[in-house]
Amino acid sequence: MTQLDCHNPMVCTCFNVHQDSVNQAIEKGHDDFRKLRVALGVAGDCGNCHRPINALLKAHRRAHAPVKETPFRRRFPMPWKHMSLAKIEQEYSPSSCVEDIMVYINDYISHSKVAQDTLHYQANLSYGDGHTSKGEKLDYFAAKTDGPLVVYIHGGYWQQLSKDDSCFMAPGLHQQGIHLAVINYTLAPKATINQMIAQCCFAVAWLINNSEKLGFDSNQIIIAGSSAGAHLCASVLQAAQQHLHSLSPQSISGAVLISGVYDLRPLLGTYINQPLHLTTQSATDLSPGLFSNKGLPPCMIAYGSNETQEFKRQSQEYHQQLLSDGVASQCFEVDDKNHFDIVFDLAIKDAGINQKLNQLITGSTFS
Repeated sequence: MTQLDCHNPMVCTCFNVHQDSVNQAIEKGHDDFRKLRVALGVAGDCGNCHRPINALLKAHRRAHAPVKETPFRRRFPMPWKHMSLAKIEQEYSPSSCVEDIMVYINDYISHSKVAQDTLHYQANLSYGDGHTSKGEKLDYFAAKTDGPLVVYIHGGYWQQLSKDDSCFMAPGLHQQGIHLAVINYTLAPKATINQMIAQCCFAVAWLINNSEKLGFDSNQIIIAGSSAGAHLCASVLQAAQQHLHSLSPQSISGAVLISGVYDLRPLLGTYINQPLHLTTQSATDLSPGLFSNKGLPPCMIAYGSNETQEFKRQSQEYHQQLLSDGVASQCFEVDDKNHFDIVFDLAIKDAGINQKLNQLITGSTFS
């Protein structure tokens, strides 16, 4: 056998067809077996060539097949599909796990009043462009110069609470040298969730642009949120991933997501959706758990032991999505905490969530 035969073997001895002749014919567009056989001048009754020519044709197709991209839409399990409406509403009603929700709301208000009375802070800083909602304000509690910043986004199912009763963690963070900004956003039904996400993005971008004046380290920005606020935080991260609203993947160094909802579809048909006006399409589009999270900064996800199974599952599923996309993520349950009192742990020194917050700031565990 000659050297030529080793590199260009005979495919059909009857008609002297070599491998390079087959490949050249395929490259010219004869990618159908019958057309290829005609182009090569091979008779239909020549059994010697059919199998090897077909093998070369299939190899060519495999080599030139389009690469399947990872789908942008993600799979998020739907056990709620098998629940009654009453069961879904119970699972997505955090108050079903406590005797009196107002005990915790009053704690938010009283502790926030203490923060406002004891700390010097800048109130009602406008992060809007002057042509948007009057609700686009934030309060800023300064700590030591060049310290890290926590941007807190309050919960309330996108329809309750405000920055004024959500700054209760300021004293604890101040003692640890951490600046705090608490964002107001327009609530439903006056605003859609999509508008709320944009407002939160505008607030973060405004803070970054004013970091020197406010005195925090713009390279150490942690966004944190509870319940609906955790959903808004996750949505801000994805907006930054896509370079939307003047943010980039480098804008935020980490996130603390507490008792969040990352798939909004279960809320359709419930009383919760009445002021939100979510449709199947908008609920899907606004669910961070259904989309790629590649390139997001490290995330810490937590929920209380005294919460519904659906709230726990949502956190666990979103955590797994982050890990599958290569995002550094930690997820854990906090003993003896419910949906409402767990957020106090953000600023309590040595509490699990506070420890994880400081690890996010230093990068000691999430690198």
